[in-house]
Amino acid sequence: MKFQRRLQPMVNVDLVPMIDVVFQLVVFFMLSSTLVTRTGLNLDLPDAGSAQEAVTSSVVLSVVSEDEIYVGSDRYTLAELSDRLATEREAFEDRSIAIEADRDLSYGTMVAVLDILRRNGFRGANLVAQEPRSDEP
Repeated sequence: MKFQRRLQPMVNVDLVPMIDVVFQLVVFFMLSSTLVTRTGLNLDLPDAGSAQEAVTSSVVLSVVSEDEIYVGSDRYTLAELSDRLATEREAFEDRSIAIEADRDLSYGTMVAVLDILRRNGFRGANLVAQEPRSDEP
């Protein structure tokens, strides 16, 4: 006579812990990775042999000339930039900024921009440069 077991083994794979771990990994990589944000301007950035990847800040200041300065996609002159930074201090929470400047920009204009930033409480500025291009094919 053959007896049947009352308790049948239940074989289930519980996917909830694996989904939790995968979700936490996705969130970790999203928060820890940095995204390179570039403006739509065609700037001729200067070459720097010691250029390094840096953590980009949320604010990018693109300086083309004294009359053409972009904060994000908004265009300002040097005087308008000073007024905007003074009136909207809360918009720039981290007080750090990345500056992209054209290779042919005058030294006086760059010093004027840095002076405006310092007067408006920016604690640091990252100057954006590119690694030298090799002319080899």
